[in-house]
Amino acid sequence: MTTRQRIISFLQTHPQGIDDDELTKALDLSRRQQVNARCNELEKEGLIIRRRVNGKIHNFWAGKSTVAVPASIPKTSYDSPSSGLWFWEGNVQSQVVNYLSSLNFQIRSVADTVSHQQGIDIIAEKEGKQLWVSAKGFPKGTEKTHPSTEAGHWFKEAIFDIIEYREQNETVLLAVALPDYPRYHSLAEKISWLKPAANFIYFWVRENGEVVPEK
Repeated sequence: MTTRQRIISFLQTHPQGIDDDELTKALDLSRRQQVNARCNELEKEGLIIRRRVNGKIHNFWAGKSTVAVPASIPKTSYDSPSSGLWFWEGNVQSQVVNYLSSLNFQIRSVADTVSHQQGIDIIAEKEGKQLWVSAKGFPKGTEKTHPSTEAGHWFKEAIFDIIEYREQNETVLLAVALPDYPRYHSLAEKISWLKPAANFIYFWVRENGEVVPEK
């Protein structure tokens, strides 16, 4: 595979984004300049988005994740068996990042969902106002746990994040990003009283990549 194809394959399955230095290491390439040049070309073609995060330019795939990482690419902490699924947490996070960027938000930080990085999943800022987002995917379930049951646990984790964030900051904008599943809508309706009390919104991410805000 060419360097271009390897970069595309990697970014398609790692929606949390990566900077040129780390991408060079992940692809086991010798020259960072080669990666930088190819990523700039892909940005001009509209295939990726290059955006500054914590002082460094990160590369984000701008389309759907459809290509698997080829065996020739070394395994890294970014790999995930679920990364190609639209309802995977990393894809939900990526779609919301792209959506916020389209609204002229500056993306301040994006947590690495694959390595379960601690902290706020997305921190964005617009006109001096920050937005903190807790993102969750939808579980595939296990032999002992039905997806619907596990989804309830994940939803509670997201809501607890919101409560904790509001305790930390009374004025910051808050949101929960979830894949557009009936189970999550049902759970949201059960605690509808909390939304105005904690002052947060939902970002519903659909299979086609559309993000629908619910205020």
